[in-house]
Amino acid sequence: MNKDRFHGIIPALITPYTEDGDISEPVTRRLVRHLLSKGVTGFYLSGSTGEGFLQSIEERKKFLQIVLDEVRGAVPVIAHIGAMDTRTCTELARHAAKAGADAVSAVPPFYYRHGPEQIRQHYLDIVRAADIPLIIYHIPELTGVKASVDFYRELSRVDGIIGIKFTSKDMYEMQQILDVCGEDFLVFNGPDECCLAGLATGACGAIGSTYNIMPEKFMALYRHVREGRLQEARAIQFEVNRLIRELLKYDFIAFEREILRLQGFDVGNPRKPLQQLTDAQRGEIRAIAERFPFLGVREAEEAGPAGA
Repeated sequence: MNKDRFHGIIPALITPYTEDGDISEPVTRRLVRHLLSKGVTGFYLSGSTGEGFLQSIEERKKFLQIVLDEVRGAVPVIAHIGAMDTRTCTELARHAAKAGADAVSAVPPFYYRHGPEQIRQHYLDIVRAADIPLIIYHIPELTGVKASVDFYRELSRVDGIIGIKFTSKDMYEMQQILDVCGEDFLVFNGPDECCLAGLATGACGAIGSTYNIMPEKFMALYRHVREGRLQEARAIQFEVNRLIRELLKYDFIAFEREILRLQGFDVGNPRKPLQQLTDAQRGEIRAIAERFPFLGVREAEEAGPAGA
């Protein structure tokens, strides 16, 4: 496996829905083509942003197959298969391997309080279930699981476990993982508002939510870091964080879906119980979007539906 393919800016893809709440294949394909045209270097499916936990197993499989068919190997596709139970994860891992995904990823099992040994065994069961690389998903704020650096060092020695999606703002912890796991272990930055910090610390790339709505900004930030132009990268991080500060006043998924709608992608509403925006809130978000020309809202309205 060529680990060099896993790098750069990878959107945690929004899952487009129809008006009835089903997965929209046409909008999914248009959104994927749009993001590819902006230069993104991969896709991460059915994680927090993609609402994987609110979908059936069959829906998660269907979405992966649509994206793989549209991408056709142009960039890596990572399928998040995380669930509360190991059986679901291993079933999704086997499907992802058969479908042709480049890797799978999984949060640790959550809700029930599992000890380190149970979590370790959970990941080992996933690795043994299918011949496909695994990227651990570290997101303690949502799972409540905060594993030690030594825990990740042990897992990094397991054949088939190739990296970690590190969704925490603790850059010291990220540095420690990079240090003890070695340079062959892939570490992806998670929090978009810390993208520069993560890349500067040594992350090979970034997997993030707002890359759906402003991919060009983060692609430019990534290039600047690679070229050692930190002042330019810092200016972009400050700029996108001004928008993220506004986004955090809402549910981030609802906010991003509304921005995509304003950009010409009718991705539908998030699934309940996620926030359902009122008309007043949609008006507020539109006003916010118009303050950030790089979102392209006016241009999308003039041009009609994106990707049509």
